[in-house]
Formats: sequence, C-alpha cells, structure tokens
Amino acid sequence: MNRWQTWLIAGLSSSVLACGAGNIGGEVDPEKGPVIPGGSCEQAQVGAPVLRRLTALELENSLRDIFPELGAAAWSGVRLGTDPTSELGFTNDAETLQVGAQTAKELLSTAEEVADVVTAEAALAASLPCAATQPGPECAAEFVARHGLRLFRRPVTEEEKGELLALHTSVSGKSDFRVGLKWTLVSMIQSPHAFYRSEIGAPSGGRYALSQHEIATALAYNYTGTTPTPELLDKAARGELGSPEALVEEARALLSTPRGHEALSRFLQQWLSYGKVNGIAKENLPDFSTYGALMQEETRLFLEEVIYTRGAGVTELLTAPYTFLDAQLSGFYGYGNVTGQGFQRVERPAERGIGLLAHGSILAGNSRMDGSSPTHRGLLVFERFLCGYIPPPPENIPAITKPDPGKTTTRARYEQIHISADGCNVCHAKFDPTGFALEHFDETGRYRADEGGLAIDDSGYIAVAGEERPVVGARGLAETLAATPEVTECVSKLGSTYTYGGALGSECAIGEVQQGLMSGEIGLLEFFARLAGTEHMRARVRRE
Repeated sequence: MNRWQTWLIAGLSSSVLACGAGNIGGEVDPEKGPVIPGGSCEQAQVGAPVLRRLTALELENSLRDIFPELGAAAWSGVRLGTDPTSELGFTNDAETLQVGAQTAKELLSTAEEVADVVTAEAALAASLPCAATQPGPECAAEFVARHGLRLFRRPVTEEEKGELLALHTSVSGKSDFRVGLKWTLVSMIQSPHAFYRSEIGAPSGGRYALSQHEIATALAYNYTGTTPTPELLDKAARGELGSPEALVEEARALLSTPRGHEALSRFLQQWLSYGKVNGIAKENLPDFSTYGALMQEETRLFLEEVIYTRGAGVTELLTAPYTFLDAQLSGFYGYGNVTGQGFQRVERPAERGIGLLAHGSILAGNSRMDGSSPTHRGLLVFERFLCGYIPPPPENIPAITKPDPGKTTTRARYEQIHISADGCNVCHAKFDPTGFALEHFDETGRYRADEGGLAIDDSGYIAVAGEERPVVGARGLAETLAATPEVTECVSKLGSTYTYGGALGSECAIGEVQQGLMSGEIGLLEFFARLAGTEHMRARVRRE
C-alpha cells in the first residue's frame, strides 16, 4: 500500500486536512443554528485552507470527461453511496464529505472498474498507441503525465511520477505492461490528489494564495460540477486566472454551458427541494403520481426563464405572474387552456397566486398525503427564504388530527395543536402563520375557493427581524417577501454557501456582490458568476 492509499483510507476529514482550520462548517448554536467561524467579517473575509472531497456526482462527471472510453463501454457509474446532507440541506459541504473505510472500499471498486475499461487492449491501443508498439518506461511515463494532469488538475510532480512509475515497474514485472498500467491508474484514481480538491495555497503576505491550478479547479467544480477542461488548465498554466475580472468572465462562460446549467440547477433543487413532488402520493387523488414529474418540469422551466432568459433576481422569482404548463397540467390546475404538445408559458389568473410559491411542486411537495400543511409550507419559507433556524422537535409532540371535511378547516386544526398548545407554539408561531397564507391551495397544489364549504382565512404573517409582518393570501405573501431585504440576503447567503462548499460564513465574503443582488442591479445568474471574483476564490487564511 503506497502513501496515497494510506492517507485516503485513514478517513481523514477535510477539516483535519485544512491546516488547522477547525470546524469549517461552523458549530451549531441550539437557538440560532449554524454559527459562522471567525467571529466577525473582519476576521473571515476569506475561508481557511481546506481539501474538499469530491461528491459522488463530481467524481463520476470527472471520470467520464477524462476517460471517454467509459461511455463506449456503457460503464454503470461510480460505486460511492449517497452523499451526506449538511445542516443547510446541501450535499457538497466539505465538512460532511469525509472518507471512512467504506468510502475507501467503494472508491477502490470504482477505480478498478474504470481502469479495466481504460486499459482494455482495444481501448489502450486507441488512446495510447505506444502501448502496442513500444511498451516501456517512456510509454508508461506518457500515460502517467497525461492522465495525471486531468485527475490531479495540475501537472504531476517528479516525485509523484517516480512513485507511480516504480509501481508500474513492480506490477508489470510480475505480469505485463498493460496490467501494470491498470494498477497504476487505480492508484491515481484513489489518490487524495484526485479525490480531493485542493484549496490550500501557499504563504503570501500573511495569507495563503491559491495556485492557478487550484483556482481552475474551484472554477470548474463550482460552476460545472466536473474537472477542468484542458483549455482551462492551459489558462492556469499560463497564469491567466489571477484577476477578479478574469475569474468572473470565466464563471459566466462556464455557467452558460450545459454542465453549467446542470450545476446551478442542482443548487436550486437542493435549496427548494421541488423535485420531491415527483413520486409522492395523495390519498384523495389516486393518480397524483402522474402529475409530480410535470410539476417538477414546470418549476424547472420557470427557474430557467427567470434566471437564465430574463437574468432576473429574487423579486421576479417570487412575483412573476406567469408559469409554464402543458395540456395535462393545464387541465389539472384548471387554467391556461394549453393544447398541443409540450410546455407553454401562460399567465396566472389573479387568484392563483404569483411566482415560485404558487407552483404545484412547492405546494404539493410541502403538504401531507391527506391535506395541506401550513407547517411544512411555512417552514419552507422560514428556513429557505428567511434563513430561520428551528431546533429538532421535542419527543412526544401531539399529532395533528385527521381532516374533517365540512366541519373544521385545516387552519383551525393546526391552531388548536400548534399555536395554542404550550411547548408547540414557541416554534410553530414562527412559521405556521406563514403557511396559513397559502391555504387556498389544497394538498395537490390546486386552488380552492373554500375548504369543504367552509370559508378559508388566509391571513398570517412572516416572522423576520423580531417582527411579525402581516400577509394575506398567496399574492400578499409573495409580494411581502419580495419587498423584504432579509429574503434576498438569505438567498444570497445560501447560494454562496453552496458555491463555496460550506467552507465559509458566506456573508463575510460576498458583501459587494450581495448588495448588487439586493439592490436589483444584478440578477441571480450574474450573482453566482460574480462569486468567482471574491477574494475567497483566490486566498485563504489559517485559523488556529
């Protein structure tokens, strides 16, 4: 076992590898939630040096991009299990992505499968002709240098090359040249230099300046979810990634690619969890599962329109008077009169709400099987738009009574248990009243004028900055949120925390960029691009 394998299998966490960075994800205050390390923004303009483990998807994307042979071989993908989710609901947090014995075994299995495909006789003859004509040390060195550049996201050092060629010589001496290449590649894929993203840098003026190749790696994974392209690595080698302007320009270009769209979409999905509507069931609508995927697509198209096509920000996200429906979903909702194939942009009737919070994926996805849920809907707003924190619920909490159509409303049932009862109201008073504003939508996301013949009271409030700001109805809720600066501030924090992998208290790094989003000067797409121009993308500070 070489030193790379020993390092990896030891199961070192990214925080241990972070040059004494400590808990990079921040501690969790039982009252306020995750706490930003560093104490103040003066101390934490940039994050600590860190190694960020690749997510399962990032590893798979990287291997497929580096080795096109995998596509032809119908490779089934990486063997890694599901990535853990952070306190904020993200799967790319450096603090949670650790390597234990099981992950090391899964990575070894993945590496062996990939190496089998890449070093198969036909594939090797096409990608490395010298393996058939001149199998020797120079050919092995070419293999190591070429694949090492993409796997390590930087040139292989002479020391590393010597170790890898020594491994090849040892294995090939007991078998043959091709088998030696296989196990050399297995070792390279398992290496921490491949499985971790280095954001450590070198001492410079009291800070750690990230290398050009580290910056290229951060750009590639932050904005496309895969390894840097050869062209991006060439820019790093030429030293062209030094200025904030160059990094923002590169981020814009990366976000415009199909992989860039996918990367931003992953944030949106994890931020809003709108995909969970796909596959859920509703007691009163046995065929609801046929609509879940359509609702997910409605939201995806809406986000694409607001963020990419219109270049808009949080205000339009919350208050846009349009959505996208196909004929089936139009018939389900009861408006739009869409005919023909595919989705079309349609205007919403006034009573059907506005913006993202009126989407079926949000409303149905945050409801119960047997009825709407002011709690789930209110929590979505409180946690994902206001960055509120709710501690874990106590044990033995009373259950909500079953719906009683025509006799009592959902609001009355929730007020009886959650708002009136001691022990429940401390938390539920922060978000249930927000969910009451959405009560004109049932558990399937459809509008209802009344609830089983009973009048609906859709008044409520949002709890923000120690205040209870009144709202009435879905439209009133959306408009109030759009006019609340704390909402855009929260969205920008969550977006930057996701982009930076949870390694930094986001508000400490993004001040100017955040202000641009809050003032409406820039939209969400440009906000994400400008995150590449912050000092955090170029430097680190060691914290004892």
